[in-house]
Amino acid sequence: MEEVVQQLKIRGVSLFYDLDEKATLWGKDLHAQLADVYRNKARYTLMFISLNYKKKYWTNHERQAAQSRAFEEKSEYILPARFDDTEIPGLLPTIQCIDLRIHTPEELALLVCKKLGKSQINLRSDQVLPPRNPELSGEVSFNYSSFNGHYRIGEKQFEFETHWSKASNMSIHCYTDSTNLRGIALAPRGIDFKGMPSVEKLDFTSRVRTPEVGRFVVLQNYQGFYAILQILEVKDDTRGDDEDFLRFKYWILQDGSAYFAQLTFG
Repeated sequence: MEEVVQQLKIRGVSLFYDLDEKATLWGKDLHAQLADVYRNKARYTLMFISLNYKKKYWTNHERQAAQSRAFEEKSEYILPARFDDTEIPGLLPTIQCIDLRIHTPEELALLVCKKLGKSQINLRSDQVLPPRNPELSGEVSFNYSSFNGHYRIGEKQFEFETHWSKASNMSIHCYTDSTNLRGIALAPRGIDFKGMPSVEKLDFTSRVRTPEVGRFVVLQNYQGFYAILQILEVKDDTRGDDEDFLRFKYWILQDGSAYFAQLTFG
């Protein structure tokens, strides 16, 4: 669902997504606030149907408000999209649904734009969301000449949108530009992380760092979380390689601390 939200945002669609509204909703009467959104303010409600959706209290409250509005409308208001075959009270089996098991987030976003009457080609090709590995640790590889050199690791508050460009076949530039990164720092060469008290003492004052193969680079996002990456391999198509290629390992701290000493690096 979050991928669909991002796809809609970059296409200029104005939407209500509760995870984006935590500060706005803080302290308010959610019964009244959410009922107002779904009954009075939305043009359409996109309903993501699953077993978990049916079980949750708040999604049922939202559904009832949306169905009350749909009952009063002369045309469609609820746009159902299914992750599975869960039956939803009040949703007739004759209502046309989009099957998310065979449609990608990009395809669903395009369908929403078409429903809204928005041009489906107003998104520049260089604004397409970059690829992502949502895991908290892992190894990724990609061609850094694609997607403007961007690659995302983690998700939600643990997401880091990395940005890379050509330096050589032994090093690569890493940036904070146009991403959710607050800062970037290089770890000292040959560092023993078990003996390092905190990465927050590293130098995060530059918008670009250039780690070489084997070097660790530390990232902090705007949520205050840290990630550490180890550069494993770099290729440069201007130096005899067949493509621009980057491979790195990464680990994301989810406890809010700046201590990587408890992690195993291998």
